[in-house]
Order: sequence, then structure tokens, then C-alpha cells
Amino acid sequence: MSLEDNKAIVRAHVEALFNQHRVQQTDEFFAQDYLDHAPLPGQAPGLEGAKHKWASYLTAVPDLRATVEDILAEGDKLAVRWTVQGTHRGELLGIPLTGKHVRFSGISIYRLAAGKIAEQWEQWDRLPLLQQLGVLPTPAAPTATTG
Repeated sequence: MSLEDNKAIVRAHVEALFNQHRVQQTDEFFAQDYLDHAPLPGQAPGLEGAKHKWASYLTAVPDLRATVEDILAEGDKLAVRWTVQGTHRGELLGIPLTGKHVRFSGISIYRLAAGKIAEQWEQWDRLPLLQQLGVLPTPAAPTATTG
């Protein structure tokens, strides 16, 4: 598959899962032996475990929307810089419902094989999320000093 084909697969996955909230459609995009390199504690292995993780995010933030900011591709790997936002309406990573709007970003690296996502690594910026939810304080703005 070409780099453009692989980019299209990842974009379609993001649209179906994070914008249309169709968790079951992930079977179209992911290999059955998918390897999630960023599982939640206690997450079952493989695609079924990842589906439960994604469903928990979508339950916690039911109006979640994702934007693909950049995609870089080389060989069978793609790096995707993304931003997500939505309203915290249920438990998220052990944090009870706050009703607050959140926006945070991250980077995922996908490895594709035979037209399917076979592996994924991800890092996302949890600090702004925790600050927006009120779990951690937001630093005070610097004040001007006079000399």
C-alpha cells in the first residue's frame, strides 16, 4: 500500500472512531492481532481490549471530537499529531464527572500491515487535561514587577 493509502486508512479510523463514535467499525481498520503499546491499567490485550478503552473515553466524553493536525509517513509507519476536545460527562481515568469542556493534544505512531493498523504507540499531554478538569492546579499567571 502507498503512503497515501496508509494516511487515508488512519484518517478514516479517526473519523469513524473519534468523530462518529463507531467503536465496532474499528474492525475495518485494525488487525485482529493489533498491539496497543499504550494500554490502560488492566486493559485486555488486542483489539478487543482497545475497543473497551476507546468506549470508556467516548462514554466519559460523549461529544468528543478529534482533529488530525499533521500526518507524517515513512515506510509502514505514520506519525499523527492530533487534538481532541469535548465535555467531561462521565468517569475518565478515575476522575468523576466534572461537566467541564476539555481540549488536549498528543501524538500517535501507527504501524500498518496489509492495509490494517497493526500497532499503535501514543503519548498525549495529560497535564492540561488534569488542569482543565480541576484535578491539578493551573499555574498562576506571572505578575509584572516594578524595579
